[in-house]
Amino acid sequence: MREQLLHLLFPHVCLVCNKLLQPGEEYFCSSCMDTFDSFSTPLEAEEALHQTITSHFGLHFSFERGWCRYQFHKNSALQQLLHSMKYEGIFNLGTSFGCQLGEWMLSEGNTCEIDCIVPVPLHRLKKIERSYNQSEKIAEGIAQLLLKPVRAELLVRKRFTVSQTGLSAQARKENSEGAFLAAKGVSGLHLLLVDDVVTTGATMAAAAAALREGGAATVSLAAVALAAKE
Repeated sequence: MREQLLHLLFPHVCLVCNKLLQPGEEYFCSSCMDTFDSFSTPLEAEEALHQTITSHFGLHFSFERGWCRYQFHKNSALQQLLHSMKYEGIFNLGTSFGCQLGEWMLSEGNTCEIDCIVPVPLHRLKKIERSYNQSEKIAEGIAQLLLKPVRAELLVRKRFTVSQTGLSAQARKENSEGAFLAAKGVSGLHLLLVDDVVTTGATMAAAAAALREGGAATVSLAAVALAAKE
């Protein structure tokens, strides 16, 4: 709440260091952005995402393509911004990060086969509490660049789950299994599943499984950040 109030009072200062933003900067300054641990290429990010997924799920969770923009580190400027986006009400940060991710995807190409973008949903009670879904905001930013529709209604979280933060890899998997349900409209589509941060891939795995069970032809993944091996 503190960050939200500060940004309402001083909208032209960096959310991380509180320095005055320069023309062309939005929400955070270039100096703080330079501290983000960016992947060198989309292919490097896709390989890292694949390694993370297979290390926890083997070949049982496959995906067509995968995109991540940054490596996530604890106590970093990026973590502070993602926390502000997720818990402090600065939801437009999600759109900003989504635009960055969409631009990153286009730089590598091969996005034309995606039919629509599906954000990982919140449970309805959690969405009431938070008033927005940060993954949906990220998806909206991606959509601005890819010119693909966001179809949030195609996936629902049917079971309330506790936060994945602090859970072991096995606990994350058990927490997410069976939590999602796909709508009938997914049949035959190539879907881009979007979340904010991938740690073990448990949430993405459960959501993708529900989409495939619902008849989706192909599922690709996109996230702002992938948890780095500390």
